[in-house]
Amino acid sequence: MFGRAPVGIPTAKPALTPLADVKRITGMREIVERFDLFLVDQYGVLHDGVAACLGTIDGLNRIAAYGRKVVVLTNSGKSSAANLDRLRALGFAGSCIDAVVSSGEVALQCVKSGVLGPPFMTGAAACVIGRADERYAFSSDDFELVAHPQDAAFLVFAGSDAPRIPLQAYHRELASAARAGVPAICVNPDITMMRDGELVPAPGAIARLYEDLGGAVEYVGKPHLLIFAQAIATAALDPDARAIMIGDSPEHDVAGARQMGLSTLLVRTGIHRDLPEPQLLQLCEQADAIPDFLMPAFRW
Repeated sequence: MFGRAPVGIPTAKPALTPLADVKRITGMREIVERFDLFLVDQYGVLHDGVAACLGTIDGLNRIAAYGRKVVVLTNSGKSSAANLDRLRALGFAGSCIDAVVSSGEVALQCVKSGVLGPPFMTGAAACVIGRADERYAFSSDDFELVAHPQDAAFLVFAGSDAPRIPLQAYHRELASAARAGVPAICVNPDITMMRDGELVPAPGAIARLYEDLGGAVEYVGKPHLLIFAQAIATAALDPDARAIMIGDSPEHDVAGARQMGLSTLLVRTGIHRDLPEPQLLQLCEQADAIPDFLMPAFRW
């Protein structure tokens, strides 16, 4: 089993972990021998988009030295290769990371394999919503890329240009596509993200806005289970291997991993870094996402 339940997408919701059972730890050294696979979120856990967080590179190297596998599991509209390049540029050597699985890559493969069905198909007219200067997994010759949402067969919410473009502007830009019934796929369900040290609306917030306009949205990425299943398959471990998900988001990292029956560790950095522990645990309880372990930050 991976963690506490058989591999695969479960049909039964796991029982909520009692708040009293959350175990506080100070470093990965306390649990490294308990698990074979470490699924690790990147933004807010390993780095802030600009620099590696203190102690994270050393922590990953020490986990790897124990012979454990590390898979970075990220809600990113970019390809897995692009995310690995970014991690290397921030000082994370490839030897301490076995693989990167991004939601953008998983979504692209779902479209290519026909899992999502029409109109999410290669060759179709797609409008990729994100930053103009960024290249996403769907920014490829596999699709006829169009600039205006209303001209697309489907939309891809891959990135966010907030705060330069406010949500009100996205509302105006997307209204006609919603009226026309253009479906969308959100490849990064995060609602907020860090940019230049500030929390700003993420692609998931734009996707919700589109739903409020009447548009239909398919989601790929944490907390949805397909990305967790892909990460487990990528690790290629024995069926009885033990896995843990490490992240900073109760709603995405912990909730999704719990649905897969995985053990979970919540770090008090990233998007909820300023939230006192009692309020953070209350948020976990409200999100049905109480972690097994709580740690101040990712470190050895």
